[in-house]
Amino acid sequence: MAQFDVYHHPIEEWRALQPYVVDVQSSWVQGSDLRLTVPLLRKNLGASASRLYPQLTVQGEALVLDTLGMAAYPVQDLRARAGSLQAASEAICAALDYALYGY
Repeated sequence: MAQFDVYHHPIEEWRALQPYVVDVQSSWVQGSDLRLTVPLLRKNLGASASRLYPQLTVQGEALVLDTLGMAAYPVQDLRARAGSLQAASEAICAALDYALYGY
């Protein structure tokens, strides 16, 4: 597992609105069977997309990072890797910084 890897949402019932989660946990964090994730929404925020809710693309689908929806899931529940958002790491980190520190 690597930071910014994308997985199919571990809760199948939520996949219609949140098809994926992105792993945002640092690889420096060891010794836990949990991974910190942020869901990706199928909701298009249009003009209201912002630093807090950047629009990202996974498998050709435009999605929104639901930054304030962070959740930790057991590693074994993140089975189906769907790609990586490493190329969007700056936007993801900016959203997390804004949510946690206000800048």
